Amino acid sequence: MKLLKSLNTLLVEDEPQILALTQESLKYFFSNVYTAKDGVEALNILKSKKIDTIFSDYEMPNMNGYEMIKEIRSFDTKIPITIFSNHDDKEKLQKCIPLGLSGYLFKPLRFEDFKNYMTELEKKFKDSGMFQYRFGESHIFDIQNFILIEGKKSYQLTKLEWEFLKFLADLNGKVATFELIFDNLEEFEPTASSIADLVYRIKKKYDFSYIKNIKDIGYIVVTNS
Repeated sequence: MKLLKSLNTLLVEDEPQILALTQESLKYFFSNVYTAKDGVEALNILKSKKIDTIFSDYEMPNMNGYEMIKEIRSFDTKIPITIFSNHDDKEKLQKCIPLGLSGYLFKPLRFEDFKNYMTELEKKFKDSGMFQYRFGESHIFDIQNFILIEGKKSYQLTKLEWEFLKFLADLNGKVATFELIFDNLEEFEPTASSIADLVYRIKKKYDFSYIKNIKDIGYIVVTNS
């Protein structure tokens, strides 16, 4: 599942043992698995990390699954959300469906259930067309295949180039502050100068003029989608 393995997910679960076991299962499918113990903590993580999909328990302290999803949908109508619940909680799940659930999984969670569900989830991602970004008239960023297309030319991106462009594009026209960049590209231990070098290389290698520097603040990318 190459596509899912390039994405970040957020797991929201208040039971420590279940959280640890579920996190290990999700690591098999996703690049990074962030965790939160309730809906309040999950909302804070969404503000600081780039999350592509969410898996959450329904019953949690402070803010339950329904309340959390309702709050998320007030600022993000597209992010896929999957709920974990018991078989006897179907009425609660039905309450969540109008909020745009991607699906649900019943407890106890089995790895085989995860595997089958992930196959369906990846297909939904691909069918949605949400993993291609168009930059101006000349460039298309194909996230699924790690390539940047310019007219009839196709360039294979490095992992760092791909992660940086994806992070900027996912912000959908919002400024990527240096703080956000450092938090989300922490694997590469970036500095302001190393990010500036990366931007210069991308512009030069791919004739890519869509990344704009906001002096002393960060970067922004301009897309048509």
